[in-house]
Parts: sequence; C-alpha cells; structure tokens
Amino acid sequence: MRILFYANSLAPAGGVERVISKHIAFLEKHHEIILLTKDSVNSFYPLPNNVQRESLKIHFHLNLSSRVQRISTILLSLIKSSWKLHKYLDLTKPDVVYVATPLNLLELQIANLLSLRFSIKNVCVTEHSSYRAYNFVYKSIIQLLYPRVGLLLVPTRGDHALYSAFNIRSHYLANPLPFDPILSSNHENKTVLNVGRLTDDKQHSVLLDIWSKTKFREGWILKIIGEGENYLAIKSQIARLGIESSVQLCPVTKNIEAEYASASIFALSSRAEGFGLVILEAMACGLPCIAFDCPTGPRDMIENERSGYLIPPEDQVSYIKHLEALLESYSLRKTMGQNAKQSIHFFSPQNIALQLNALIDSAFKIQKIS
Repeated sequence: MRILFYANSLAPAGGVERVISKHIAFLEKHHEIILLTKDSVNSFYPLPNNVQRESLKIHFHLNLSSRVQRISTILLSLIKSSWKLHKYLDLTKPDVVYVATPLNLLELQIANLLSLRFSIKNVCVTEHSSYRAYNFVYKSIIQLLYPRVGLLLVPTRGDHALYSAFNIRSHYLANPLPFDPILSSNHENKTVLNVGRLTDDKQHSVLLDIWSKTKFREGWILKIIGEGENYLAIKSQIARLGIESSVQLCPVTKNIEAEYASASIFALSSRAEGFGLVILEAMACGLPCIAFDCPTGPRDMIENERSGYLIPPEDQVSYIKHLEALLESYSLRKTMGQNAKQSIHFFSPQNIALQLNALIDSAFKIQKIS
C-alpha cells in the first residue's frame, strides 16, 4: 500500500516526533511511504533513505504570548493546509493517510469535502496525548471524527477504555522503546534527571518547589533537559528559590542515552501524559522513576514500589518523601533500576512493529481510494 504520513513537522525533538519516525521505519519495509509535512525542515530523528519526503511549504510561528494571534494563526494555517492538502491528495492518491493530531484529521476532512474523492475511512490516527488533556475544541473534533476513521491507535490502556466508553472503537498500541541502550546507569552519580518540553502540563514549577523542599539533596543536581515557552519562567523560579547551585537547565540533545546513563533517578512531574516516552527511555537505561499517577501514561510503565513510585496527583508531601528515599539509598536505586530495565521488553521495537503492521493490514487491506 501507499501510506502518506501527514504532520505539521518532524523537526522538533519531541516524543511524538520520535514515535512517528519509528512508525515510518516499521511500515516502510512492507509499504511505500511518503512523508508530507507543512514545513520544509528535516526530521530531527533519522528516517529510512527510501522514504519520499514532501512539503506543503507552509511555515508559521505561534505567538504563545497572545491568544488572539495564536488562534488566528492556527485558523489561517488550517485553511491553507486543507486547500493544499486536497490538491496533494488528488495528485498522489495514497491508499492510507496517517495523522497524529485531531487538528491534522480535521484538515483531512476539509480536504475531503473539497475534493469528494478522499474518505477519512482511509485514515489511521495514532493518538499521543491524553483525551483529558485536550481543550474543548480538540475534544469536539475527536467526538465528531474519530468514530469515522478506519483505524484509531492509542498508546495507553486508560485512553483505550475511555474511548470505548464513548463508543469510539480504538486499539491499544504501546509506543516502542526508541533505542536499544548500550549504556546504563550505575546509580552512583548524584543526578536526578527530568526530560520534557517546558510547558504547563509538565509542571516544572511543581518539580522545582519539590526539589527546594527535599532533604538529602546536598551534593545532588536536578538536571532538566528541554525547551519550550516556560523557559524564562523556570529560570526565574530557580533564582527566586535560591537553588541555582543544584539545578541545571539544559537544551535538548541527540545523545539522550548518555544523559540517562549518567543520572541515578528519573523524576517526572506531569499532570497529564499521553504516554510518557521519556519514562520508557529512562527505565531502559536502568533508572528508577518517580512520577505523579496522572490518569494515563506513567502507570502503563511504572510498577509502583518495584521499578519506581507512582505518587497521587498533587501530593507533593508524598513525592518529597519517596524522592528522599531514593536520594538516600543507593541499594534502593539499584534494585528499582534493575527492575525497571527488566520490565520494558513488552515495548521492544520488534514487538510493536509486528502489532502495527498487523493492525494496518487488517484495517486497510481492502480499502482503496477511488
């Protein structure tokens, strides 16, 4: 089959982009793959050489400080993208289109209305955010369009159950382990690691408050790796709390495996996660993980009190207590880290690739665009 992957961009170094690049690699061995993005920027993550890359040549920047300008930019992009997408679909006639956001699916539906040649029954949607984390507009798109797509894949059991309650058929497909780690933590370096975009959902402000109140952190470093709109606010909070000597704020890196291996604990403070790929990466490198037990994500990977700790949402006292236990005890870090490393085989790329190909073949083997 000819499968068209459609995304805004694969240039960011995020978990969504990493998973999309993996799915491309999983499917290109059996299908013709075209990657269509709005921008013309190269993918941050490597892609197979035989993947055809195309661009709608739509470049826009969201002004995160102005809601009015942000909404107007999104609407303008929606109109431009839908029109160009309709032309592209008429020209290339893919058998299946793969998207990873509700907004991209809406663009496909508008393109369908413009051409009357494409049906969203030929669409595979892979979700990467929790339904609970979406705003009203995105939830409305989901309720309207998700029941009509050919294949809906969700990476957490929580969202799979939620969509079933909405009478929306979905299939649970976990995200794959991004790499087969060569390096592993020795649990001796006094580094607590956090990786993720600097956005409100990740709650870095909460993590910094927790860190400032944590005993036994003398000599330890909290390293936060990420970029995003909250960068300046986070820097300001670090200074306000007087913890500059024990917190490092670092940019994203392609050598993330080395960062995991040089840490001894992974700490996540998100209030919502679609999957939390960084947890899987950390566990693969032998790190014990501590995270808030938000509705979806961490609980799919962390076994509480065996490979890490799942903390009741907003319970900072419990978070501090369990983080201190890990800071204080090398043997606890080592035991939990070893358990974490042993528990991630279910998420192996080979296993997820087999599942993805089987689901695609089953859903679309007789579906063609006329």
